[in-house]
Amino acid sequence: MSLWQQAMIRLARSERTKRTVAPLAAPLARRFVGGESAAAAVATARSLRDEHGVTASLFYLGEYVSDSAVIEETIIATLAAIELLGSEGLDVNVSVDPTAIGHLASDELCAQNAQRLARAAAAYGAGNTNSIVLDMEDVSLLEPTLRLHEQLLALGLPAAVTLQARLLRTETDLRTLLGKARAVRLVKGAFPLGPDHDFQGRAAITANYLRLAAIMLSADAKNSGLYPVFATHDDQLADRIAILARANGWKPDKYEFEMLYGVRPDWQRQLRTRGLSLRLYLPFGTDWWPYAIRRVGENPRNLLLLSRTLLHRRTAPPPQLAP
Repeated sequence: MSLWQQAMIRLARSERTKRTVAPLAAPLARRFVGGESAAAAVATARSLRDEHGVTASLFYLGEYVSDSAVIEETIIATLAAIELLGSEGLDVNVSVDPTAIGHLASDELCAQNAQRLARAAAAYGAGNTNSIVLDMEDVSLLEPTLRLHEQLLALGLPAAVTLQARLLRTETDLRTLLGKARAVRLVKGAFPLGPDHDFQGRAAITANYLRLAAIMLSADAKNSGLYPVFATHDDQLADRIAILARANGWKPDKYEFEMLYGVRPDWQRQLRTRGLSLRLYLPFGTDWWPYAIRRVGENPRNLLLLSRTLLHRRTAPPPQLAP
């Protein structure tokens, strides 16, 4: 992780900065967040589908929560999103952080809440894109997240899981999931542990991502019914994956790319014009500061949006960027 990213993470977690700067930086949220309520987020998802042919995975903002009232608030907001997505005829696809739905309180509460969400999603059909998607947080949560995913699958509930290409162990985890998982989302990953656990450097991580993509796009994966999801903003990597998928006989509607809402809209449009399936990770809620400032950490150019907002908020309209 770069010094820039580390600095942005500290900024994201600073309550003092949040209280001082966040109220002035609402346009930053408008770029990266789909709305404050489930209804607003679903309206954004509907617009993405109708105008751009893009699907969405909704995520209620919040992380590392131990307060029972806040945990229940997350569940209620996510259930509302599921119901609204289903009633609109949209993909019932929601992303879930285990630490947001009870893991820090107890494994039992986390499992109960995950089942509540998955059962709600299951009511709208059992397609690969209708599911809850377990996000992968820091590496201390890897085993609990994989166990939670296995528990949901054992109950016949629609659940997908996220794997990180930066980890040395991920190929083993992926091969274990083949024939079991309905969908796997592959990310490059964060939270480095060191050379005993991680591939070192961007090139090595990208190379492993491509190796894992080849497994996800193999004949065995296709025969097992796996739905591969490739979460990346690396256009060269995405190009190579699309070529590999075509060579292996995968139709564009049998796998998808995923990007963050508000990030690289030009590249998003290019993917769609090529007929490739694209889903946007679409956060909603009011606790947007930590999420949005981490997007600045990922791409320093996003700092320009924040700077312009703070300098010109009284004299100029906020910059509008297409999703």
